[in-house]
Amino acid sequence: MYSLEGHVMALQPASLTKLGIRNSCKGLGFCVRFRFMFLAALLGVVCVALLYNSNFTKDKPVFMRREQVKKKSIQPVVTKQWFMPNITTEMYILSAYYDDRPTIDPKTRPAIRIIGMADKNKVEKEKFSCIVTFEGLKNSILQPMAVTEIGTGGGCHGKHFREYIFVCAPIKFTAKKAIFVSVVDQTYLNQNNWESHEHVRIPVRYPSRENKVDFGSCVSITFWTLDPYRIVEWVELHKLWGVKEINIYGSMMNETTERVFLYYHQQGILTYTRMLRSMNESGELVLNLMGTPVLNDCMYRNMYRYEKIVVTDLDEMIVPRGNMMTYSELIDAIEKETKPRHPHRMYNFRNVYYFSELPQNTSEPQVTLTLRQIYHLRELTPVGTSTKSIIDPMACRNVHNHYCWKIAETFEKTRHSIHVHEKFGMNQHYKKCHFDKYATAYHLPPCKEALKNYTYDPTMLKFKTNLLRNIEKPLKDLQLIKGGQIYHF
Repeated sequence: MYSLEGHVMALQPASLTKLGIRNSCKGLGFCVRFRFMFLAALLGVVCVALLYNSNFTKDKPVFMRREQVKKKSIQPVVTKQWFMPNITTEMYILSAYYDDRPTIDPKTRPAIRIIGMADKNKVEKEKFSCIVTFEGLKNSILQPMAVTEIGTGGGCHGKHFREYIFVCAPIKFTAKKAIFVSVVDQTYLNQNNWESHEHVRIPVRYPSRENKVDFGSCVSITFWTLDPYRIVEWVELHKLWGVKEINIYGSMMNETTERVFLYYHQQGILTYTRMLRSMNESGELVLNLMGTPVLNDCMYRNMYRYEKIVVTDLDEMIVPRGNMMTYSELIDAIEKETKPRHPHRMYNFRNVYYFSELPQNTSEPQVTLTLRQIYHLRELTPVGTSTKSIIDPMACRNVHNHYCWKIAETFEKTRHSIHVHEKFGMNQHYKKCHFDKYATAYHLPPCKEALKNYTYDPTMLKFKTNLLRNIEKPLKDLQLIKGGQIYHF
């Protein structure tokens, strides 16, 4: 690159002396004029050279810029907030989606599915309606609304809240595009003229149908602090298994943890969404209440794009076993033994605990949790308990953190979901033993006894070569390793 400042600095009197110009001056005025003319001439030559160089090489920079335009543009990080309808029922709405899937009962299609949480006691007593605003239509439309659950809920500020999808269906007016929806309860309707009263309007979102992928991942709400090394390992393993997109919703995140999410967000493999709290509370209960709403938001946002959705948390992973190395191979192997085949089948996997108190394979690098923790409890958790799943968004109406809660009506009479035999794959759960806390409620043995009954399992070692190769760059980019040294946070 040419530096104009560099050329000017080169033409100082000392430089002219070296060129034999200073001694040729006959008088002060002539010398000054000569220097000025000489400088002007040389600067002219430089400008011509610069212009010539620019024209000669301009094709290459233009070509590079075109290449940059072709790259996938990374969306900025979205911050989602909750809508709070001004009605008598305390309610928090995350999002609303237009649903016209062909697998839904024609009697309830199309629908607007409104995802959120509300005071359980009020929901059980009230009737609810939706007010739909259409593009280009002056008058909104009021119609009844169904209530369906997506979680068991929990207590906050003296009330029991539960997670719901409120179903506004069928949409009676389809000639225009539905752009907003409002939720009202019967008490509100009895006290107000809904046509003239101001409501909280929630945008109706239309899921994208572009850039389809075989496997996407939806993770429940993530909060506070997670080990950055474990996140890198988790993401890179899912990439090896064929997951093309990962969705993380984070709230009150530790800065170091969020930095890892943002790193992968910029690569396009992970979509990171910042979540504001639904209520003005910072405890774990309110954060847990946000878990299934974000899962359903993820499913509905991608229901036309993802063929299958892997539903796990960041401390667990559905691992293909035997000779299978990818999720595609896993699904094919399961379907070969399951008759009849189903185009929208869903798969529930047994859970097994890899507790951190069990022996470690210290010969493996410290940055690889799954290569070091190769012992798990001998007994799997009972069928249906702590299960994780691979679901199909065409077959699922309401998804929970473990499996699909409500099936699309078209598939209710078919074998739409199966409990997968452990020879195909299991949900490997990495955490510290928690049995003492839940021993009475779930009839669990104390940790002291449970940790005596474990077994060696080398399944993860088959991914070792690819895993170690793939984690090296992100760990270096994130400055988590340097010269073989591991940094702890």
